[in-house]
Amino acid sequence: MYSILSVPFYDGRTQQYTKILCVNAVPVAGPLAARVKTVRPPRLSGLCGGGNRNCIHALLTSGACSYMTPDDLPELFAFLAANGYTADIGLTKLAAKHQPGGVDANANSLVCIISHNAVANAVAM
Repeated sequence: MYSILSVPFYDGRTQQYTKILCVNAVPVAGPLAARVKTVRPPRLSGLCGGGNRNCIHALLTSGACSYMTPDDLPELFAFLAANGYTADIGLTKLAAKHQPGGVDANANSLVCIISHNAVANAVAM
């Protein structure tokens, strides 16, 4: 299972703050792994001290030329459905209910929790 998150990110190329879509870990199998790029994000603000700058696993658009944003959710969901991924609505609701940060615009926000059906089928055999 993987969590898809919307994460604040400073794009040094455009010099703008935006939200990008990330996955909590690089998938070990399945087609989603090819659409993930691990990056160390820059600090969001010089006013925030050192902060925790662990690597994030950004999702890439179909041309792999840019990071996915919340505007790309229809493309992401179409890709997931076409490639055997399923969103777990119950777990997503439960996790979102207990997510720290509330409605803070600078916090990571949970989009959904997904699983790859090929993994589930292999375990069932």
